[in-house]
Amino acid sequence: MNRLLEEQYTIQDVSAATVQLLALVQSHMSASEVERVQHALKIVQETCQEATSTGRLLPLEHALTVAIILARMHIDAVGVCAGLVFEAVDAKLLSLERVKQELGLPLAHVIDSMLRLNILERKKQTVVEAAVNAQSAQQKGTRKGQEEREEKNSGASEENKKRRNREVQHHQQAETVRKMFVAMAEDPRVVLLKLAYRLNTMRLMCLPDYTGDLQERVTVAQESREIYAPLAGRLGMSRMESELEDLAFQILEPETYEWVRQVVEMESKQWRSYVDRVCAILRQEMVAIGVQAIVSGRVKHLYSFYKKLLRNAGDVGSLENLKKAADVSQIHDVIAFRILVDTAPDCYLVLGHIHSLWKPKEGRIKDLIANPKPNGYSALHTTVFCLDDHLAEVQIRTHAMHEMAEYGVAMHWHYKDVGDTASASAKELLSWLRQLTEWQRDIRAAHTSDTEFANAVKHDIFQEQIFVFTPKGEVKDLPVGSTPLDFAYRVHTKVGDHCAGARIITEISRGDGDRLVTRMVPLDYELKSGEIVDIVTSRSAHPTRDWLRFARTAAAKSKIRRYLKTHERDINIQIGRERLDKALGTRGIVAVNEEAENWLCGEYHVASFADLLASIGANDIRPHAVAVKLTERWQQLREGKDAKETKEKEEEPVTLPASTNKQLSSTRLQVAGVSGLLTRLANCCCPLPSDEIVGFISRGRGVIVHRADCWNVSRYRQSDQERVIDVNWVSMSQPHYRAPIVIVAHDRRGLIRDIATVVSEVGVNMTTVTTHVNAKHEVFINTTLEIEGLEQMYRLFARLEKVKDVVHVERELGKWTNAQSTKQ
Repeated sequence: MNRLLEEQYTIQDVSAATVQLLALVQSHMSASEVERVQHALKIVQETCQEATSTGRLLPLEHALTVAIILARMHIDAVGVCAGLVFEAVDAKLLSLERVKQELGLPLAHVIDSMLRLNILERKKQTVVEAAVNAQSAQQKGTRKGQEEREEKNSGASEENKKRRNREVQHHQQAETVRKMFVAMAEDPRVVLLKLAYRLNTMRLMCLPDYTGDLQERVTVAQESREIYAPLAGRLGMSRMESELEDLAFQILEPETYEWVRQVVEMESKQWRSYVDRVCAILRQEMVAIGVQAIVSGRVKHLYSFYKKLLRNAGDVGSLENLKKAADVSQIHDVIAFRILVDTAPDCYLVLGHIHSLWKPKEGRIKDLIANPKPNGYSALHTTVFCLDDHLAEVQIRTHAMHEMAEYGVAMHWHYKDVGDTASASAKELLSWLRQLTEWQRDIRAAHTSDTEFANAVKHDIFQEQIFVFTPKGEVKDLPVGSTPLDFAYRVHTKVGDHCAGARIITEISRGDGDRLVTRMVPLDYELKSGEIVDIVTSRSAHPTRDWLRFARTAAAKSKIRRYLKTHERDINIQIGRERLDKALGTRGIVAVNEEAENWLCGEYHVASFADLLASIGANDIRPHAVAVKLTERWQQLREGKDAKETKEKEEEPVTLPASTNKQLSSTRLQVAGVSGLLTRLANCCCPLPSDEIVGFISRGRGVIVHRADCWNVSRYRQSDQERVIDVNWVSMSQPHYRAPIVIVAHDRRGLIRDIATVVSEVGVNMTTVTTHVNAKHEVFINTTLEIEGLEQMYRLFARLEKVKDVVHVERELGKWTNAQSTKQ
């Protein structure tokens, strides 16, 4: 029988459980703390008796089971008492005020935080059930005439139902994790209580006679594997992590679990005599060097063994394929030996002696005493070619280190290792807990969805970690696959924002001594555990879009996006405008009017057209999609307009009215001595005040105003002379004008950016930009501006001519196009 089955138990006798609990607390608590636990136990027993007399039932067995789990962690009296009284408070049989008065404020705070977490759990179950019930009601209320269609689409409907349920679960799971992070930062005992309840629940669900809801069983097991087991591991509670993983494995993959269990049992039988021989040798050697030690051998727990099988076998897809591909002989540390000694110097003495006995495997020696993990784990690890050249892992710890490895954060309360007098490892762990709160705030500030947040938690916080060092020796834990960018942002946001490169420092042993070798690595280099990383910073360095491809952690990506959103909006707007103009140009669309801009803003749910352009520039919206959407819109409008013009051609010729309707646009000129007529400025020549202009009477769109030298006017005079009329700039109230200009400059990198910055500072909008470079490296930049008047345009001209390498700026009246064509 493996360790998991040995540790699973169900308390049938309350008296025996009470005796067991008191024996556990007396073994590691002071007399005053034991008295406190006894008082809490008395309150709970009285509450249960009162509840029974009124017809209500409070299962005292569960409360005792949870308290025993907490007592085995060697947690303090507050934690054990919380496990005893929580169910009574949660069932409203015991008031929080009474807990505060009789058992103290710290215990009341732990219970209150746990109650808030449980409210979220219940809310999650209620919302999921409501979603399922709503779906069922909708299906029952469907008319009979749609039955065939529903049967046809039943697969898609079922998939939609599952997707909605997953979204609801992700939302509630994200909220639970957020609350849990905050509660951990305030008092980690809250999470220890939550973990103890989850472990008890999983044990009950794995009993052969479990009769609860099977779907809920799978959901709880999935959460335990993805959230609670990794959380226990990050808190240094390896024993709870292993048991939760194995219990979830048993529920989620029962056939694979049973096969792995049989393989491990078979391996254990085969290796039993070997383990006994090695343990006997190690005990003799410890006596020989004068070290008091406890030596033991073990086989890895089931889920850990299964993960190593998968890692070696690759993506096999099914259990049958795994059975064929699995090679147990390739799992080097399937057998591990543990040596417990009294002091840290003894650990190093034992390590040296073992290496004199058996050859160590290169790269498999870890000194976690000098550099403990952030969760407080300390030990010496080595893998050696043991008897018969079999690889075996040896872990060397002190007794205190072993308790910390087994029970993690709970041991800090056992040793009173909290507060201002806490040790360095305890402070580092509590600092990590506070960083979790800051981390989730950063992720939330980046406006991530609930699904993205849940995935970030699983991948950034609970994924397998590597441990890298700063040049000063500080340990930073990161998910496997992290890059120097992730490390830089882990050190500090400012270090990340100005990261210009990274150096990896390695120590090489030579005959004349050890030497430190430094090598530069790219920003997308995958860091390895144990490396020393030195970040090179520069004031001119800053995040770019490419950094999002290099970063692996959600925390680093959110900080990069926040920087880009703050500092690159103007550049993104210009890039977005260029991309959209290019996409529109391929469809024959020269410019977008204000009405179309407002329509697009509504379609994409953005506050302004500038926001839309910024999203295009940031690759959040595809310019081609916008162009397609706008083209379809204009085709619909054109079809309606063509039908209207066809009808007008059949009627009498257009005559100018003597007066105009009051609802016409406020953009008016004096036409043929008459003011108040509907007018529009032509897009082909873009006339400006002071230009010599003429008008052309269109069908249904009023008078189109052109420059007198516009090539379209010459064509109109030949074909429709009677519709060309005189106009002048009188009573003009146009809000803005389109002004095509040309900028002649010497080509260089960053020229367009500098010009766009000046245009933005003056408050002018650029609607189109095209460029051409001739053989002499002269660049002709044609752009169309939206200006308020001539004064603003000439003020901009003066500013642009001061830009480095700009030769000349003027309105585009056609001559520069001809000049460029001639030079080509």
